Amino acid sequence: MTACYDQVGGNVLHAAADLFVEHSFPEVSMPDIATHAGVSLQAVLSAFPTVHDIGSAILDHERSRMHAIQNDIAQQDVPALEAIPLAFRLVGENLADDPIVRAGVCLASGARRFFPERRLDPFRTWRSYLSVLLETAREHGKLRDHVESREAAWLIVTAGMGTMDYCRTKNLWHEAPNELSQTARSMIQLMVPTHALEHEEQL
Repeated sequence: MTACYDQVGGNVLHAAADLFVEHSFPEVSMPDIATHAGVSLQAVLSAFPTVHDIGSAILDHERSRMHAIQNDIAQQDVPALEAIPLAFRLVGENLADDPIVRAGVCLASGARRFFPERRLDPFRTWRSYLSVLLETAREHGKLRDHVESREAAWLIVTAGMGTMDYCRTKNLWHEAPNELSQTARSMIQLMVPTHALEHEEQL
């Protein structure tokens, strides 16, 4: 995580994360978190003065994990069109394994107005990231001639967010790695030249 917390602080974060996945930000109170964590309200207040502070800690953690994914991929020699499903799979693994990341994703998409000090726009962030990868692919002749990088990125991110929402509403977080990577691959297949698909089928 981006910060070190004692056992109580960690328990509070995990309890709040569970609640933020199931409920909107304003619906969750400090007493709710204390009850879910199995600690006293005073213990929660000692670790985090407000629900906003808890939400901020969760968002910090989620942001650090997303940045780590992008940095890890940048350090690997991965072709641009392979980097996209890899990134989606890694996001899915974080969603499957880390409840605080799950909560951060939910807060970033649904609680923007409660964190005006932050520029919460995961759609824009991922669209920008994918646009760079797709432009690299286009420059190397890996995309169909009519495909525009930013528009393609918009479609892929939209599909990915829809897949994440499906995993959330069905409580199928364990399926997120495969579902997200397959979503990315399916979208990319619509954007590459026919000869590239034929080559892939022969491999």
